[in-house]
Amino acid sequence: MSKTTHRTASARRGFAAMRLVSGMLVVIGLAGMVNAGGLISAQPAAAGETSSQLTVKWSGDSSPASKYQPARGTTSAHFSEFKNISISVFQTTGIIDQAVRVSVTGFAGTRSSTTSGIEATNAKNYLQAMQCWGDDPLASDFNQTCEWGGRYLTENNGLGNSVITDNAARVGPLDVDTARPTTHDVPFRTFGGTTVSGKPYLDKSGTKQYDILNYFGPQTTNEVTSARIGTNGAGYFDFETQSSYQAPHLGCGTGTHLRCWLVVVPRGTVFGGDGEKCSGILDPANGYDPYTKGRPNSVQGGSPVNDQCDYWNNRIVVPLDFVQTGNTCPVGSAEVQVIGSQLMVGAMASWQPSLCKTVKNTFSFATNTDSIARAQLIETGPKSPNIAFSGYPVSSGELQTDEERQVLADTTLAYAPVAISGVSIAFFAEFDGGRQEKLNLSPRLVAKLLTQSYRFTVPSNSSDPSRNFAHLGAVNRTYNYLNQDPDFRALNPENWNEFTANPAIVLPGPGGADAIRQVWRWILADKDAVAFLDGTVDPWGMTVNPYYLPAKNPAAVVPWFLDDQKAFTETPTSREVGLRNLDGSPQRLASVVLDTFPKNDESLVPLKILTVAQGGAGEKSRFDSIQYAPYTDNLLSGALQAFRAIPNSKTVWDGTKLNAAGDAGDWVSSGAQLPGAKFMIAVTDSPSAGRYGLNTAGIQVPNSSSIVNADTAGMTKALSALEPTTVPSIKQIDPAKVGLDGYPLTMITYAGVNLSKATADARKVIAQMLTQVTSTGQVSGTATGELPAGYLPLTAELVAQADSAAKSIAEYVAPETPAQAPATSRPVGSGSVAQDEFTTGATDIEALATAAPDPVVAPGQDAIQAGRTEITPTDGFARNGIALSMGVGLAGLLFAPILFRGRGSR
Repeated sequence: MSKTTHRTASARRGFAAMRLVSGMLVVIGLAGMVNAGGLISAQPAAAGETSSQLTVKWSGDSSPASKYQPARGTTSAHFSEFKNISISVFQTTGIIDQAVRVSVTGFAGTRSSTTSGIEATNAKNYLQAMQCWGDDPLASDFNQTCEWGGRYLTENNGLGNSVITDNAARVGPLDVDTARPTTHDVPFRTFGGTTVSGKPYLDKSGTKQYDILNYFGPQTTNEVTSARIGTNGAGYFDFETQSSYQAPHLGCGTGTHLRCWLVVVPRGTVFGGDGEKCSGILDPANGYDPYTKGRPNSVQGGSPVNDQCDYWNNRIVVPLDFVQTGNTCPVGSAEVQVIGSQLMVGAMASWQPSLCKTVKNTFSFATNTDSIARAQLIETGPKSPNIAFSGYPVSSGELQTDEERQVLADTTLAYAPVAISGVSIAFFAEFDGGRQEKLNLSPRLVAKLLTQSYRFTVPSNSSDPSRNFAHLGAVNRTYNYLNQDPDFRALNPENWNEFTANPAIVLPGPGGADAIRQVWRWILADKDAVAFLDGTVDPWGMTVNPYYLPAKNPAAVVPWFLDDQKAFTETPTSREVGLRNLDGSPQRLASVVLDTFPKNDESLVPLKILTVAQGGAGEKSRFDSIQYAPYTDNLLSGALQAFRAIPNSKTVWDGTKLNAAGDAGDWVSSGAQLPGAKFMIAVTDSPSAGRYGLNTAGIQVPNSSSIVNADTAGMTKALSALEPTTVPSIKQIDPAKVGLDGYPLTMITYAGVNLSKATADARKVIAQMLTQVTSTGQVSGTATGELPAGYLPLTAELVAQADSAAKSIAEYVAPETPAQAPATSRPVGSGSVAQDEFTTGATDIEALATAAPDPVVAPGQDAIQAGRTEITPTDGFARNGIALSMGVGLAGLLFAPILFRGRGSR
């Protein structure tokens, strides 16, 4: 057990008495949750489904959306270059917070400009896109209902030199200039009726303000400022749709306001403005006066929503029909509280609205750390949940007190398999050569990333780079970029040279998850990865970061440039580091399966804190590994973060920013990655990766050269490697036993049900729920109640197991009095478990001792569980955006961040 794990265990013991409180917090959190919604499929509609793809032509359109398009005049200066444009949106109904693929044909290739002092990689022939909520897309003020301008007047806005700066505003340079007040405005009008100026202004202190940032900004806006077109006149981009959960100012999905709009504005080569009322570009061929309207072969300056330009008249409007947000269950519906695995977010998002109609109950779902969800499942409080989704059964070896173990012994649990999905290592990679859609990773390479063994994974500051990485191996320090590692090149022989930027690594945490456990199981199943974690050099000389070696290892020593008061010293001291078990003994990372991603490197930068007078930036504090690469709250938010290409690192010093103590000066976000230099790698799940259109890395099967993808074929083949857990009938994929064509990060999620505390009525409702989600809920599709993309339907054997469990739950009869209860927990039906597994004799104990060791087994105490039927814990976010925002607050049950504080440091 690492020191990270040590702190977790200590914290959990210290908070054992607070378990009841955590259960109450679940109820509080669940009470505020809303229903879940559907999930996007990144693939074409399956057979039998009705595709909602819509294609709209700029000119001569005959689609159902033709009535929403502005008139196209043949006399327009833009007509000849736009007349053949055709826009296809691959999903237009059942929209939630997700990404939809948008493609274009019939245009001209994007052109850049570096002449006349104008530098833009997307200067001509590109697309801009935004989401609008207005009822009438032909109304004169429709542009006021569009989310645009969130990247203007902000530092680190992620634009770089991709477009002319004034493209990002809502008004022209003349109206932006606070020194020359004008009356013209292009305000933003919220769905709630608030009007916000599209112009900046000076407050009483003389500071420039921009009120739109109170609604959307660089971190949250979905505006697409520039989508490139290939030389063949075709291209595509993924657009983030935002429901009222993510963007209440747009109101999409609220009440009866289910229709919003995707607006695509093509930008060609003809200038469509009226001088500086539109753009600040000056014409060197005309005495450096502003560009004139209709100027050919021109850099495209000016905002697409500014009515002082004519670009808005060229818009293509596509209707987007959202799933209703808020509580869609009938008023008065009974509530069933469900907690647990993040792997169930997508499925519950689709199942919950359907369950409202059929079972007539609201299944409120809140994600939580799997191990805590298992512990809460056996709590006896009246407000504690009856259902918990998890990859493993409740194990006495995982519980913290004898009292909890006795409660487990007195509790009757049932388990049912409910879903098959995969942990995905997803990525978004966009470089000068375009978007890369293929990436291969091995257990050893992922181990290098997770142990911060590359320069770019260690906190760094440009003021003193040599010392920042002094503790890394000599070879490690030579790799400025990931693609310089021969290990990476060997895995990606066809395109390694295309990855011209380093990735930001997005990891869920600090709370634990069974999904994370599966990643570590995959890594530890590979002998090369294990050797690397143990300190063995790889074939090219790279070594593990010393912070991740066992304490007392001769190599677990780093040069330390700070004294006891954290003042910089030119001459470093040798500092012993490394991992320790709970008892203080050295811990070997390669011998323990973690359920967290620790950040053990304790580097602090900048080493030298210099005032401005000393030639520095005047920093007053340092940042560490967690601030350099913050955890994301959960698997879904990790996918969204990767899609937006926002690392969330706070490593830019702002001397005017007030810190937590109220003093001037603090570290602020480094912003979004720039176009042409986007590279994000996120540990997420297969449904979330599909939801946001991310590519998923092919991963290497342990001890082989075989690369397998997180697709239907790979996950299906992985099921041949199912192995028993502490309850033999509850099985999980063992990455060490997966065949060459099986995806090792495949997982089965089970619903655990506490029959001892569930009422007879509750048990019937739960049984109905399980019956539905393991039958019609296993039909792949995008409709409400179906199984979203990224999940594999349950096999016939698992469906039979779930069906048996559901019947047993419905038929269960609780003992009349505690005195009549059996001495040990008895089965609630055979399920798919042999009857002899229900006994507590020596044979069962021996079988349990040889079963898969996840979670920890306490021999003699887990034997009573051997015959329990299965049910998968339901974890879930509230539907769509609120799911994400509520998940942030509820991830870890609002409580896990306290329990797991310190996981990120040694």
